[in-house]
Amino acid sequence: MPIRFYFDVENGRETIRDHDGVEAADLAEALTEARSVIQEMAHEVCADDPGTAWALVVRDGTGTVLARLPIRR
Repeated sequence: MPIRFYFDVENGRETIRDHDGVEAADLAEALTEARSVIQEMAHEVCADDPGTAWALVVRDGTGTVLARLPIRR
């Protein structure tokens, strides 16, 4: 049965919450998807504020943080 994971984006001052999430078989599959999302958004996020460290936070439906991946160009 698929599990729903949420990918929030944060920089220490603000958090952009993912309210839709994605379904994946397990955390490993969710992390693969998260890395793909990072590749797609890195240029845009980092270009807006190049001096700020952004991260993609993977959480489950209960809000538990499962991983934090840096967003870099």
